[in-house]
Amino acid sequence: MHIEIRDFSPGGQSGDRPMVAFSSACGRAWAQWRGSEMPRVGAAVDVEIEIPDEIAQWAIVDGPAVVASDTPGSPVRIRGAVAAVGEDAVTAVRIGADIVLVEFTDPLNSMQPDQAHRPGVGDFIEITTPRIEIYPYSV
Repeated sequence: MHIEIRDFSPGGQSGDRPMVAFSSACGRAWAQWRGSEMPRVGAAVDVEIEIPDEIAQWAIVDGPAVVASDTPGSPVRIRGAVAAVGEDAVTAVRIGADIVLVEFTDPLNSMQPDQAHRPGVGDFIEITTPRIEIYPYSV
């Protein structure tokens, strides 16, 4: 995903990487920076978004692709179209021009009784995750 760095928040615990605010074509959010070097505010960076936690709840929605959160440490809302469903718990979600891999908990353990399955290809879904991490890469 192509992003622009907007702000920084220092890591919460010793050794934590700082949180960065970024904007993209799909919104503005905070994420934990996982690069070896810190970018400067205003820098344009290509990153891979990683969702480190399994997702237990999701909803079928309408609307544009979104990656959004309000403050460092606040939950991140992600909305996109399911592009592929793996045999395991991993699902590829298209957010704008990019793909983010989402790992869902076992549907039989879902907290939502109407979700005895994972979303299918073509479903437009929204999830909320406690955090995301971003890894810079060069094209």
